[in-house]
This record gives sequence, structure tokens and C-alpha cells, in this order.
Amino acid sequence: MEKQADIRILIACHKPTYVPENPLFYPIQVGTALTDRRLEGMAYHDNEGDNISEKNPDYCELTAQYWAWKHLDCDYYGFFHYRRYLTFRNLSPVTAKGKIIGKRHIPYIELDSVWEDLTPYWIEEDWMCRQIEQYDLLTVYRERINTTVYRQYCQYHDGNNLNQMLALLNRIYPEYADAADAYMHSKEIYYMNMYIMKKELFQKYMEWLFTLLSAFEAERKEADRQKQEPRLIGYLAERLFGIFYLYQRNRGTQCAELPYLKFYHTEPGKEESTSNIREFRLKPTKIKIKIDMRRLNRLFPAGSLRRVLLRGLFLR
Repeated sequence: MEKQADIRILIACHKPTYVPENPLFYPIQVGTALTDRRLEGMAYHDNEGDNISEKNPDYCELTAQYWAWKHLDCDYYGFFHYRRYLTFRNLSPVTAKGKIIGKRHIPYIELDSVWEDLTPYWIEEDWMCRQIEQYDLLTVYRERINTTVYRQYCQYHDGNNLNQMLALLNRIYPEYADAADAYMHSKEIYYMNMYIMKKELFQKYMEWLFTLLSAFEAERKEADRQKQEPRLIGYLAERLFGIFYLYQRNRGTQCAELPYLKFYHTEPGKEESTSNIREFRLKPTKIKIKIDMRRLNRLFPAGSLRRVLLRGLFLR
């Protein structure tokens, strides 16, 4: 009988969180070095051994990925968030040219609680293992946006940081330049830093990613660090992942994309607010409006043409 692959999917948690029972799931407390509190039910903590736990405010879930790189030895490495899980119901293989095989799906599905019956979403060990072992890399389903990946970043963040990172990439890894240019001009984006990778590819990605992030930090002036926006490294890494994915996919890496589930209630014994109000600016005026994203998502599903047209009217 063929041995089942050792697949470990780390669930990044920074607060008390219910994690569904599944032998593939390994909750890890992130930012552990910044608190005396130890969350119950955690398989790992990101401050043990070689780690960057104290950088969690800037690196976000990357502190879990770095820790796994330095401490775990398995066949597949996966990373979900405490509020977001890939669903294996609508898995879509992708060709080397980036074409999705089969019909398109919405990028994510919103659920009130992680305690809901997840059977309809096929998050079950045997099924997940069979699907994962067919691919080298599985990640979130692409989301169509109304502008390019580059301009989308600049709408919400300081574009100088992205320019600096792209310049570093072109200098350190010039073979990725074409993939970087193609992805920055694309209108399909990969959010969340969520994926499952085969061991050899994961090791390559970690070496590539943290070489770039280390070079970026080394070039930063102290004044820039003082005024740096929270989660900056995490945001940059999201864009770098898209470049790495495009580069590897174009070279024959077996890839698939999956929608993800987004939960609003995850903390045991506590009713979290179900409000998801965000503020947007109506272009080209300075008028700001507040929108309940849960209601908007029902009317204008993420990735739909209706959503793309709507996003063209607003700038957060």
C-alpha cells in the first residue's frame, strides 16, 4: 500500500480560535514573542528556535511560514488563516499558460461561523490528500479587478515601496523580470499569502522570498522604518507570491486554484461582531461612504464582472 504524503497545513492564529478537527491542520500561534499569553490548542508557536516572531506586526502570517521553513520536514507545506480556509469543492487545474480548466468560480465564500457544517466544502482529510498529491502548488482562486495589480497596490499603499521591491527583484533574480512585469500588468490578483506547496518548491520559494525581504529591509533608512505602515512586508509578499506563482507555472509546475472560505465567528465562547463596515471614497470627489461588505458581497460577488465595474467607481 502506497504511503500517504506527510501534509501539514498550518493555521495562523493570533487570538483564541476554533480549528475544525482534521489531521492535516496544525494551528500555530503567530507573534508569540510579543505576548506572554499562550493560546490553547496550538500545535506550534512561531517563537521557538530560529524565528522572526517579533516581526509579526510587519510580516503577518509570514512568521509562521518562516518558522515552518526552519523547523518542519514534510512532503507538503500549507498555510491558511484562522478566518480563511481553502475549500476543495471547486478545485480548478491551471495550464502552463495560466488558463483555468473548467468553469470560473467566485474567489471566496462567506460563512457566519467556523462551527458551521463544512461538509459541502469538502474539507476532509482523505479527499484533500488525494487532490493535493496531484499538484506541486495549490493556491487561492484568482480575483479579477478593475485595474492592474501594480495600480491596485498604489491605490492603497505607498507605491515607492513596491517600486523598491521590484528593483531588488530585477537585480537579484533577473530571470523573474518577465514574470514580474506580466503580473504587475495583469488584472487578476492572488491575495492572502495562502497556498500548499510540495517540499522542494516550498524550500525554493522560502529562499527566494526571504532573500528579497531581507534585502528590502537592509535598504530601508531608519526614517522610512519609523513611518512604515503596519503589515507592509505582508502586503509586498502577497505581490511577490503572484510573481513566483506565475514564473513557476509558466515552467510547467503543476498548479491548481481553489476558492476560500471566510468566517466571521471563530473565537470559542465569544460572539464576535458580524459587522464588516469599510469606508470608501467616491471618485473623483472626496466624498466618503461606508459600506457593509457582507451585503455588498452578496449583491456583487468577488471576481464577478458586476464587482469589477463597481470597483471602478470607488477608491478606498
